Amino acid sequence: MNEFQYALYYPTIEFQDYNWLWASALIWDRIYKIVPESYTPDDSDNVKALQDAGEIGIPIHPGTYAREIADNFIEQLQSGKWQAAALEFDSPNNFQEYARLHHEKVDVALREMIIAKGKGASHGDWLYVPTDFEALYMTYLANAIAEKNNLQLVSDSAAAWTGSTYFKYDGKIQDFPDENSEGALAALVIRDFIPGNLTDLTPKQILKFREIHRDERRRFVKAIKDAAAKISECNDPKIVTDLIEDLKRDITSAIKEYRKSASMLNVVGWTGIKSISFPVLTRVIGALLTIDSSTLTVLSDIGLGIGLVSGVSEIQEKQRKLNKESDYSYLVHLHREWKDCYRGDDYNYFLCRQMEEFIND
Repeated sequence: MNEFQYALYYPTIEFQDYNWLWASALIWDRIYKIVPESYTPDDSDNVKALQDAGEIGIPIHPGTYAREIADNFIEQLQSGKWQAAALEFDSPNNFQEYARLHHEKVDVALREMIIAKGKGASHGDWLYVPTDFEALYMTYLANAIAEKNNLQLVSDSAAAWTGSTYFKYDGKIQDFPDENSEGALAALVIRDFIPGNLTDLTPKQILKFREIHRDERRRFVKAIKDAAAKISECNDPKIVTDLIEDLKRDITSAIKEYRKSASMLNVVGWTGIKSISFPVLTRVIGALLTIDSSTLTVLSDIGLGIGLVSGVSEIQEKQRKLNKESDYSYLVHLHREWKDCYRGDDYNYFLCRQMEEFIND
């Protein structure tokens, strides 16, 4: 199997979560990140040891992209096409009060993650956007670089995933899925693919596993991508149920093969939730799911689920874009349970609420 799996990490320069990086290194062939040419990341010795092999944390300098992408970002902001509350500020001077009142908002979470850590314009002149929008611009920049280079977007931040998904669909996203809408944004969710003893693994063990089991890793990611593409391309409600059954078998087989390959890591249990978003026709997905964002539909006991995150317009255009590898974005969490991810509700509602807050609150 020679289909390479390349990913772009965002929205920060340094990897924020050591466990997340270890988990992602077990999957992806290469992981890139956006690093200004004049900036030296402050990485731990373990992270450096992993990166020194040359496949994880590969820097992409944004200088060749930033001016054009920033101009596009500002133009879109000024055009009024994006109707998300997260992209509106009453005044450049009221952020502290705004953050205090709305500390759970997606844009505030992003801002605190990037700007408060000094990862914005203070490290070179590669950002050309108003300070209030630097954090959201980072998600826009990552999305644009990924599309230009056929990279999958991958993040450990739900706030970043929400922002980049909104930009990926050019703001043509509704706050909740609606059975009267032509299209919807779905999430395919895989559980239990990260070893429970992840923190015990050394960089040397990670690198050895990556080298020996490249095929198993690639098949695992490809099975998920293929499932998303096939469901999105389905136009007949009578076919989608059979399609799901066949895809379940493919994914189950890929997961089992991947887990078996991980036996060399002396795995003690499994954890982790991996999400991939994709557009679907409402009439098709409605034959499989109740049009309800509050519940993830669990498809198999091996850890596979599907849910609806929001409504999507211009669905045919988005389906055609799936021919580009970079049209997928992934969110990885290290917790295991579907339930109680958001104020007692389940994982799908958590994703839906992230998008709803970005658009409305």
